[in-house]
Amino acid sequence: MNHPTRKLVGVVTALGLACLMAGCKTNAGSKADSSSGPIKIGVVAILSGPNAQIGESHEAGAQLAADQINKAGGIDGRKVQLVVKDEQGDPNTSVQVARDLIGSGVKLIAGYTLDPDCLAASPVISNAGGVMIGLSCQGDSLTGAKLTPGYFEIAPSVSMLSAATALTAADRHLENWQGVSPDYDFGHEVWAKFGEDLKARVSSAKVGKGVFVPLTETKVTPYISSLISSLPSNSAKSTGLFMSTFAATNIALVQQGKPYNFFSKYGAVLNLGGSTPTAEALGANTPAMTYIYDYFDGAYDNAANTAFVDSYHAAHDGKRPNAWAYEGYTAVMALKAAIEKAGSSDPAKVRTALPGLSFDSPKGTFTFREEDHLPVTPVSVWSVVGDKSSPGGFKITDAKAVPADDVMPEPAN
Repeated sequence: MNHPTRKLVGVVTALGLACLMAGCKTNAGSKADSSSGPIKIGVVAILSGPNAQIGESHEAGAQLAADQINKAGGIDGRKVQLVVKDEQGDPNTSVQVARDLIGSGVKLIAGYTLDPDCLAASPVISNAGGVMIGLSCQGDSLTGAKLTPGYFEIAPSVSMLSAATALTAADRHLENWQGVSPDYDFGHEVWAKFGEDLKARVSSAKVGKGVFVPLTETKVTPYISSLISSLPSNSAKSTGLFMSTFAATNIALVQQGKPYNFFSKYGAVLNLGGSTPTAEALGANTPAMTYIYDYFDGAYDNAANTAFVDSYHAAHDGKRPNAWAYEGYTAVMALKAAIEKAGSSDPAKVRTALPGLSFDSPKGTFTFREEDHLPVTPVSVWSVVGDKSSPGGFKITDAKAVPADDVMPEPAN
């Protein structure tokens, strides 16, 4: 199902000429650029409204990375300073935030959560000579036809997530699937892509009813009723439920679906884009569900992941890092690696250093693909179920990483 995308126009900011007019000297050959003081990185996240938990996790991960970098002496001896802004999940606000950061001289930006916000802000940042490391934006258009030179992506794209979800769905041996997705570009795009990918793997698969829930909707009973009424009369759990909802919507679906035994009517529930905070909020009421998304700490065994998890535990009273915290953390670490490769924090040099850049991350070696700036990185798949006897009231029943080679699309450019 096609969903109209807003036409978003970026505004090119004027380039500062003061330094050139003053005849400032440059030191391009040095290990670091001639600037003094901290390296400022803008962090733009949703910090208000029903999805504020996402932005708070992004900020927590980014701050952990900055703290680790600074404790180790900074980047080429310079401290990292985060400049945190609220995107509010609104394209107009996202553009204004981008302009504000650029106007204050902050052109290295880790930010944005929703695809419309990334689509709005990335041209503004890129045209001003800046660098934008997308946090949770995943639409294929961002790294396809609408790719801007200064945009790079941390989270797996719609194509990558859909491929991993279709692989997981094929293993469940269910031919009928319904869907519930958020009502914006990402939700419509990923539901359509999942159907295509699943049918390519299971020719007899049938993709049926799909509903789309606005991000601000708190009453989800009508969507639940619509799906239940469309189930085959003789289903006997022969139908799977595909979800690409997250955060507050997921919790509402579980809580408001309980009187209808909503989740128990399905043979499998796959949640693309969801994350462990749903189980943390629901505890023993967590339905059996498999998440397919960016990061889960139990799916990776390497030194970088151990350091990330241990540091997060220490900073957050033993709480485990979620996928959004990983994205904030990895975005800042990506900028660190690019600055070190470039030998400078100058945005133009950092932008040149990012395509093809590889560095250690909690998921192993992370690479920005040269052609389209996609992350060459695994997709995480983990299953949960409510369990009163387990810490937090839920337990993890399975966790694995789907290799990048199994989910990467062919370059669009």
